[in-house]
Amino acid sequence: MTFFQFALNNVRRNTRVYLAYFLSSVFTIMVFFSFAVNLFHPVIASKSGGAIELIMGQTEVAILVFSFLFVLISVNAFLKVRSKEFGVLMILGMSKKQLRKLVFLENMVIGCLAIVLGITIGLVFSKLLLMILSSILSYGSLSFYFPYEAILLTAVFFILIFLGISALTPVIIRTSNINALLKGAKRANREIKFSAIQSILAILLLGAGYFMAVSPQLYDINPLLDRIVIFIEKIPFLEVILTTSVVIGTYLFFSQLSIFVLSCFKKNRSFYMNKTNMLWISDLIYRIRDNTRMLFLVTILSAIAFTAITGVYALSSVVKDESLKDNPFALTYTSYSGNDNEDKHIEVIDEMLESFGFKYEKYKSEVKKQVSNDNYIVHIISQSDYNNRASALGLDKVALDEDEAFLVPVYVRFDVKRDKTLSQKKIALNNGEINLEVVGVAPKVIFYSGLFRNLVVVNDVTYSRITGIQEKYHSYSYDIPDWLNTLKATEKLREVLGVGEHGKYFWSTRIEGYILENQNKKLFLYVGFFLGAIFFLGASSFLYFRLYTDLNQEKNKYIGISKLGLSFKEMKKVASIQIGVLFFVPYILASIHTYFAINVLQTVLYSSVFGQYIAVMAVFLLLNIIYYISVRWRYIKYLKRFVV
Repeated sequence: MTFFQFALNNVRRNTRVYLAYFLSSVFTIMVFFSFAVNLFHPVIASKSGGAIELIMGQTEVAILVFSFLFVLISVNAFLKVRSKEFGVLMILGMSKKQLRKLVFLENMVIGCLAIVLGITIGLVFSKLLLMILSSILSYGSLSFYFPYEAILLTAVFFILIFLGISALTPVIIRTSNINALLKGAKRANREIKFSAIQSILAILLLGAGYFMAVSPQLYDINPLLDRIVIFIEKIPFLEVILTTSVVIGTYLFFSQLSIFVLSCFKKNRSFYMNKTNMLWISDLIYRIRDNTRMLFLVTILSAIAFTAITGVYALSSVVKDESLKDNPFALTYTSYSGNDNEDKHIEVIDEMLESFGFKYEKYKSEVKKQVSNDNYIVHIISQSDYNNRASALGLDKVALDEDEAFLVPVYVRFDVKRDKTLSQKKIALNNGEINLEVVGVAPKVIFYSGLFRNLVVVNDVTYSRITGIQEKYHSYSYDIPDWLNTLKATEKLREVLGVGEHGKYFWSTRIEGYILENQNKKLFLYVGFFLGAIFFLGASSFLYFRLYTDLNQEKNKYIGISKLGLSFKEMKKVASIQIGVLFFVPYILASIHTYFAINVLQTVLYSSVFGQYIAVMAVFLLLNIIYYISVRWRYIKYLKRFVV
């Protein structure tokens, strides 16, 4: 038997342990290859530099980073579990160099098989995924092509990953001490101590993180902190603190708090001594101690997967609502004072809408732009024009005195306290000749989002007194009830009006923004689903690895206690509880993390995403139950052989 055959036989003998790792690697490679097929498609490649290429490219990078960490952690776990085997091989005369070569060959065999199978499955499903992508992007049909570039990219990147991990194996496994290898990675079951202070700290950290997640007003608690946040607003200051608090709290939850809770169960003698409770509680304490890092990692990965999928699902669900908020009117045409074709363009728009049979209401407003001597820019609209638009949008009308002003937000997501234009108390016009007191802020935009920054409503008499006007706009907004069917009319208008002429006029429609946002959000959902699936599958695989790498020790334990009279039914109950805790406690904690994380998302979207959260968690709960039943069945089936 050659050395390569020996390595191949080792992989074959450890099929049960390597199976989840192999299948997870295959799925990850398949997803990476599928995205590469999409990215290199001639139609998509011809639109280089757009959002599609950016999203797909970033997804590929995320999969590569996850793949590297997944393979590294998995190989690390396998090598430590097989340390006794390596110790025996070294006693029999295997050199350190041969041992490293053996591990290298085993890793490369599994890696190459995973690459071949992943690319093959990817090729089988590539047409289906191209059809899904073409439906999302409304590109018509994306024809199948032979993706040699995607095959080459996938093969090279993942071969490099497996080569890199294989090169790190001498660092992962210490071959200098045979005694250490023979003892294995399992720690002795000595009495476990916990810290009550660290257990309380776990509760405090998780509680603090959750409190910050549901308290966006914390930005305004401390004026100094608020100024710091504004100064570095590109850095998510409080989000970093929130995430750090939850991550540390999660680790302490498994390393300290869970041990504390189980110890409390032990002290309750009536519960602890009841039937098989003593067995699963005592053993679970050691299992959690030995698997703290793994449980922590599974929880964090699951929380990331749940939050990502809930987020993109929520975003894709509110596209229509977001379009209505960003564009309160279906079509808006804005003309500068020097535009001689204003009347002609409005006539073209009216005729086009009528020719397509659309019913509409038109609202015209005049907006004046004034720049003071100190370069302070303000846009001014009269009270009558504002009230005209407010009535159309279902807003309350305003009644202003000549010395009063009313502010209008320019963006859908606005914060009165942090937006300087909305936190003004006084407004000076005509270089200080007119001084107005701000009496309120409108609840939402009245033009499309981003138009007319620092918009101020004034009394009609005050409006007529404004001089020193730098620019005067005429803005026509069309309320079209059947706006979802205006795409063809918009395309016809684009042929006539173009995209607008700088310094003359510009126009926009809700339907175009809606279609673009809908495509992007669906693309995010498409990407987020696969990334979430990879993260969740990776997390589940870690649980599988740990359970099956501990089987030998579990086998000896159950042989011993079955000799003392433990029935198979009782053994089954003990194993089911232990496996259930390892599977569902990380899921429950991750789902709680996700619930509070989506509260942050709700403040951004200004709408509830609880329904999407429930749907996502229900799907993952079902997957978790199916995975649990499958693993439990195989685990108990294996242990059944050792019942005396």
